[in-house]
Amino acid sequence: MAEINIEPKKRSGWGWIVVLLILLLVGYLLYRYVFEAQGGNAETTGAPTSGMIMPVTPVFLSN
Repeated sequence: MAEINIEPKKRSGWGWIVVLLILLLVGYLLYRYVFEAQGGNAETTGAPTSGMIMPVTPVFLSN
């Protein structure tokens, strides 16, 4: 009986390139989401929204 040589199919690197691009896109979007959420908005920084300033007692009056 004759033997049939079966060679494995060679894969191209395009699959890994696509996976890498998707991971880069997800990382970029996550970076923008995390760092733009801290962009000085009063809701994210915890700054008071009423505009009231608490008076500070001078040191020479506290004695």
